[in-house]
Amino acid sequence: MITALIQDACHFLQGEISPETGITLNLKIEDALPAALLLSEYDMTAERRIRLLSIYIAIKLALQRHQDCHLLEPGDMLTRKVLDGDYLYSFYVQLCLRFEEFDLLTHLAPLVKQIQIKRVEGQPDDERLAKGFEVFLRLEHNRNHARQAI
Repeated sequence: MITALIQDACHFLQGEISPETGITLNLKIEDALPAALLLSEYDMTAERRIRLLSIYIAIKLALQRHQDCHLLEPGDMLTRKVLDGDYLYSFYVQLCLRFEEFDLLTHLAPLVKQIQIKRVEGQPDDERLAKGFEVFLRLEHNRNHARQAI
């Protein structure tokens, strides 16, 4: 079930990415596994699970594209990695807006920025994404239960 969720999210995401970008999803299953396992713990539709995981994957891929850019010499490879990463960062925002995941966007945007800042400072903290995703789901779950209790 978890592998199918990851494959569905990747397939969905690849279909949404503009073909002109030439971006292919080369994400390892292990990279999406923490978020997929987390999503399976919460009661939501399969469609929303795929959407949320695709947003997570887009961010994860953006982080991977920008990883080690400082080690590359100026040229086509560096340009490609930077442009792909920037595209994927803006793409996750577009997905959040399209799916009306406004709370997720306002929760993740500062976390993504903090991850980027930590990387520039030479102190990568990419685990913050999975932790932030978990906090969002827990807060949303608690809000939904509070509404139901009223």
